[in-house]
Amino acid sequence: MSTKQKTKQLFNFIPVLLLIFSSCIDEDNTPKTLPAVSDIEVGLHNNEIGVIDDDFHFNAEVLAGDLLEAVQVDIIQRSEENYEKEWSFQIIFTDRIEGLKNASLHRHFSIPAEAPRGKYDFIITVIDQNGTSLEEVREINIIDAADYPEVSPYVSVFGIDKIDAEGKSGFNNFYNNGNFQNPNAAFFSKDESIWSTFQIGNTKGDGIMYGLLIKTSHNHKPENIEEIDFNKVIVTEYLEHNGEEEVFVLKNNRDTGHWNYGPVLKIGAEKDNNLPDPYSITESKDWENGSYYYGVVYTNLSYNRSTFKYITFEIKGF
Repeated sequence: MSTKQKTKQLFNFIPVLLLIFSSCIDEDNTPKTLPAVSDIEVGLHNNEIGVIDDDFHFNAEVLAGDLLEAVQVDIIQRSEENYEKEWSFQIIFTDRIEGLKNASLHRHFSIPAEAPRGKYDFIITVIDQNGTSLEEVREINIIDAADYPEVSPYVSVFGIDKIDAEGKSGFNNFYNNGNFQNPNAAFFSKDESIWSTFQIGNTKGDGIMYGLLIKTSHNHKPENIEEIDFNKVIVTEYLEHNGEEEVFVLKNNRDTGHWNYGPVLKIGAEKDNNLPDPYSITESKDWENGSYYYGVVYTNLSYNRSTFKYITFEIKGF
């Protein structure tokens, strides 16, 4: 073969090499999908309390970008807090997680006897087999058993009715304590109405509860009433209690006269249910198609304890 022919073949081969090299670069630059975590419960009824030398409850729903590797929990001291001594804790879960696309975690572990009392960061890390990870930070208050609060409110009932445009409904026909009744129809449409059953257990004294509907695009899920940004939320109901001397269950039908439900809110209404002074549903809160958080937030003012719960569904028809 002549030098000229060899040179020609070499130049013909160069574009192939460049194409392969370019493909490798594109592949390396393709962003990897991050894992996700939702429905987190830190402590019994999500009370964010850990009792020294006792069982601790942790729940979460995790979804992989590719496939799950593990879920890691770290309990880390905060720089602004004072503790009797230095201490940290780590536990890694792989059983019924590794190699799965999604998993429901219901785990129990003990808070070690040597743990000093105080408030800590409770860090949840979801680790994916594609090399990515996602971190979510919550709070945990580690206490002695003798210091367990008399009042530790939690969401004991969370049910939703959908009332259609013709006024037809059914008991918790949309959602009931953790389950959509028809996952393929987990949405509300314009002119349908949302009608809920909320109950807050183990409360006393003074407290305030809100039902909230919030566009997920606002990235706003308040965990107590002080965190609520009323420029971003649609109030579906408001309820307060005062001077309750005994521990009781707060029910949102308390002031409605109905046997089970709070007030109704129509999807597309001009004003919300922040009674007696409703807010206009305009500007950043204006109705639109898309994903919404729906939840209940409660704060006990007498004992400075809060609880909350959110779900997500679509709104259509605008």
